[in-house]
Amino acid sequence: MRKQISYITPGQTAKALILIYLTFSVPIVILGALVAAIQSGLASGGLSSSSIANIVLAFFSALILNALLGFALLWIACHAYNWVAGRFGGIEIALTDAPEDDD
Repeated sequence: MRKQISYITPGQTAKALILIYLTFSVPIVILGALVAAIQSGLASGGLSSSSIANIVLAFFSALILNALLGFALLWIACHAYNWVAGRFGGIEIALTDAPEDDD
């Protein structure tokens, strides 16, 4: 059976996908913070409390900025998809019935 996705709810879709997106971006941001800490420590001969505070601030700023920009771009992408799907048709998927479990 073939079905077509004709509409995606922008707010709910963006909210769900941004949570998935953040799970992938947290390790990248942690890696960036680690590299910044190493470079800061090497450049100044040791990590000071102000450089640690800057790294922590940059870490949380990056996550918040990632979430806000990601949500906004996903919201726009959903609207763009709905526009395209309304004019040219949506993504087609094939659905099959799941096999019965013999529990």
